[in-house]
Amino acid sequence: MPVLADARTSITRSFRFETDMLRVLEEEAEHMGISVNALVGIVLRRYAEFTRYMSKIDMIVINREVLTSLLEQLGEEDLYRMGLKLGETVLSDTIIFWKKEMTERAVIEYIEKIICRYGHLGTYDEKRMPGGGMAIVVRHRLGKNGSRFLEGYLHAGLKIALGIDAAFEVTDSSIKCELPARS
Repeated sequence: MPVLADARTSITRSFRFETDMLRVLEEEAEHMGISVNALVGIVLRRYAEFTRYMSKIDMIVINREVLTSLLEQLGEEDLYRMGLKLGETVLSDTIIFWKKEMTERAVIEYIEKIICRYGHLGTYDEKRMPGGGMAIVVRHRLGKNGSRFLEGYLHAGLKIALGIDAAFEVTDSSIKCELPARS
């Protein structure tokens, strides 16, 4: 039987940790109310799904206050146009490199994981609609300008990557993207 026969199967492994590193893991696990094993699983999943790609897809870590200050320096329409321009290339290029395929699931996973979960730009939620469409909501703390940038970025990205002309609703702290049912 192959070791990785099922992606959901867990495998017992043994690792060595330096004492100070283990102390940090134990303290953080206790703070989070989980086991060290669960914390190490979270850390390894983050590495496998995101961190190992960061430098390869030209991502950087930036303080939220710095980002919001930069966003405040431009007008809403300028940021929307910038989002459109970057969404035309960055979204597709990143997904192709990361997932090696361009599917609706890969694009949704990009929004959920790269933009929200690991990129920490917002909180992701989705809902399948009765007619087969999908509503995606990203709640963030980037202000109205951040919403306009994300609207442009996702609008162009979805159009280029999937040929979808999504409908958007924007507030100062969230963006809702409605994807029509795909046949």
